[in-house]
Amino acid sequence: MLAAVIAATAAGGATPVAAQTIEHGKWAISLDGAARKVTFAKDGSDVLSGVSVRFGYNGEVYDTSDYASATVSDRAVTDKAGDAHAYTITYRSDAGLPDVDQTFLLFDNADYFLTEVTLKSDAKISSNYIAPVYTTEQNLFLPVDNSNRFLTVPFDNDGFVTYGSHTLSCTQQGKPSSGRVARDSISFEVTAIFNGNTQKGLVLGSVEHDNWKSAIRMSGSPVIQSYMSKIEAYSGATHAATRDHHNDDNGGFVAPHGSLSGTEVKSARFMVGLFDDWRTGMEIFGEINNVYAPKRPWNGTVPFGWNSWGGMGFNVNYEGVLSLSDYIKDHYQGKNNFAPDNVVFITLDSGWNNFNWDELKEFSDRCRANGQIAGIYDTPFTNWGHGDGDMMEGNNGYYWGDCTLKLNGQSTGHLDPTHPGTLSRINYYIDRFKALGFGYIKLDFLNHGSQEADSWYDPNVTTGIQAYNVGMKHIAERCGDDFFIDLSISPLFPAQYANARRISCDAWGEMWHTNYMMNSLSFGWWLDRVYTFNDPDHICMNIQTDEENMQRMTSAVCTGFCMLGDNLTTAGSYPGFQMAFDKADKYFQYPEINKAISLGRSFRPAYGHKLYGPNSSVDLFYLETDDSWYIAYFNYGEAAKSGYLDLSTLGIDADNVDTARSKELWFDKSVNIDSRGLQYEVNFNEAKLYHLYKKQ
Repeated sequence: MLAAVIAATAAGGATPVAAQTIEHGKWAISLDGAARKVTFAKDGSDVLSGVSVRFGYNGEVYDTSDYASATVSDRAVTDKAGDAHAYTITYRSDAGLPDVDQTFLLFDNADYFLTEVTLKSDAKISSNYIAPVYTTEQNLFLPVDNSNRFLTVPFDNDGFVTYGSHTLSCTQQGKPSSGRVARDSISFEVTAIFNGNTQKGLVLGSVEHDNWKSAIRMSGSPVIQSYMSKIEAYSGATHAATRDHHNDDNGGFVAPHGSLSGTEVKSARFMVGLFDDWRTGMEIFGEINNVYAPKRPWNGTVPFGWNSWGGMGFNVNYEGVLSLSDYIKDHYQGKNNFAPDNVVFITLDSGWNNFNWDELKEFSDRCRANGQIAGIYDTPFTNWGHGDGDMMEGNNGYYWGDCTLKLNGQSTGHLDPTHPGTLSRINYYIDRFKALGFGYIKLDFLNHGSQEADSWYDPNVTTGIQAYNVGMKHIAERCGDDFFIDLSISPLFPAQYANARRISCDAWGEMWHTNYMMNSLSFGWWLDRVYTFNDPDHICMNIQTDEENMQRMTSAVCTGFCMLGDNLTTAGSYPGFQMAFDKADKYFQYPEINKAISLGRSFRPAYGHKLYGPNSSVDLFYLETDDSWYIAYFNYGEAAKSGYLDLSTLGIDADNVDTARSKELWFDKSVNIDSRGLQYEVNFNEAKLYHLYKKQ
């Protein structure tokens, strides 16, 4: 509804306003027509005030607070996200600038709304930056205490990058100033600003990924950790973290984001939500993304498997992987709940070019005979050392130099995802892989295809993400729905082209690697709403301690996906060693652990403000199923920790736990639950996995 500060307009009408409040469901959006700024309020309390729109045009940045007037219109809409009321504020300038339409989609009883901005003009316009939410006012929407945090989400998973859960202030040392200053950070596509004690939080992020790289820039408060002094949610982000930094003689530069052009230029659509629990908000954010770009279908069950990179690397060889396929078949398949639904991938990673095509066919045939699915690896947008004059594979008549992206006229070394040479090379390999009987592909270094460039072969493409969408759509369609696509190094979004995505960079079996991978799960668990599976990378036992082995296997449980990585070959030029076999035979054969993995679901973090280990990860995770709860507790290299866990903090009613059936799975021990909670003891580098059954 339109509040009574002015006469309400008829649906679809527009009225110039000095002040007006838009109300629908839990949200009110109040426009100060004189200042051309708005306030977002939920359930009667302000969330963000002083919000304007900023955008780039003709090389300058403009703000709607400097525009001459604002009008409001409304209409009912049926959106993919549900029936909504769409309210549009139109800002008009008297200086010849484009009109600015900001539309808000408000839903009945939702803890969030969606917003987007469209620049409009009778003449063609161009922009590479639009911020639907921009405020530099001191916004206080969290309790005043030192548990307030904001989340930084990486653009991709390259270079062992981590997620961050940061205090709102930090200490600046030395002159000219010292003491507490506001922390400035950037988060890509989404952030959460939350209170660790209450879990209340603001979730803000883009739910469309067709045209733009989007980000949220934030500044906290200098002393008390309570308010935000700047929030800028925008489309048009480039940064060293988006891999758009390039070296030159002057120390390097960041390439500008490509521009969109037309008589109308629209930002990505953003979700703005205030939730009693920020984790719920992140999960809803993932679900809305899935509404706009549904997951790639996967009709199979939760896969188990093996990947060559973890234990063999470039030493992968023909005789070895034939023996490996046999070993997995003889020792694991159908035993102790390993791959209980008989979906087993045996996959070759980088180094598969050690094989000839006949050997690849023999490998695929051996896997099929053993009831397995053969897998392969490719980097479709990367040039690994080919000269410009080298002929591209596939007999397509193109040379590598024809297909290479350029920036400032210089080769970037990466392939144009829209170029017919790149696409025909993709066809060449995918068609051969399918003809050989492969049913899985791991795609790596995909961020090379999302970088900005001078231009692309497709004249309709003007941004890196547009180009990435073209290439990935082509790959997904060429593979077909029955081909499993698993992304390795890749942007977080768009997500609809793959069944799974590796949630971190490479991870092996040491505690350090488990802690690193669990950092990504700590703040990216919700990605199983946009991909069918989060991939924890190759699960290696190798020469690590038993405690580290338990941790690494527990990380697979918490992620809901398991690709083994140890060298379990008994033949060939690089056979495995006995300790690896012994460890693998032990830890891959716990029936209850494998049963938990086969749930295929990512566990939720218990909190986001308490972090442990060298890579700052949450140590406590949980998952509810129809008949039980799972709780995973990690020790990332600390002294033994023990005590009682208050189950209510995990949403578990202790009185509803069937203690007679419940147990800790690694040590097969019964649990002790009393008025103090669940008793636990987690030793150095260890992990415990509790399975608590609900009373019938």
